[in-house]
Amino acid sequence: MDIEKTRAYYAGIKREDICGCPYCQNLIDEIKRSYPDVAEYLLSLGVDIERPFEVLLPSDPENGYMDYYGVQYLITGEPGDFEDTQIGDISIYLTEHHPCATYKGEYYVIEAGTFHIKCRYDKYSFD
Repeated sequence: MDIEKTRAYYAGIKREDICGCPYCQNLIDEIKRSYPDVAEYLLSLGVDIERPFEVLLPSDPENGYMDYYGVQYLITGEPGDFEDTQIGDISIYLTEHHPCATYKGEYYVIEAGTFHIKCRYDKYSFD
């Protein structure tokens, strides 16, 4: 794992580079505030929780919330010393199922979930 290269990778990602669908944008709006301990852990790996590599389609909104079963993040280097982690009710683990990245160099992808995220009906329509 190369934390500095991972930080540099995320520093180059702007919000407009992330999927513009209401589900992904809603996640970006709420995830850091809803899961500060997970955000802090991911930051220790060089990962910005608000810049997901891939977001699996969440559950249908219910009672003003959606469950995001899988949110993926790219980490540069090799996963040699990465260990699966549990933070509260969020599991963070190495995944082999993800889209190919345009990143040039060694990388791997971790997945985290399930995130229970507030729906921002004031900003988005979830059809």
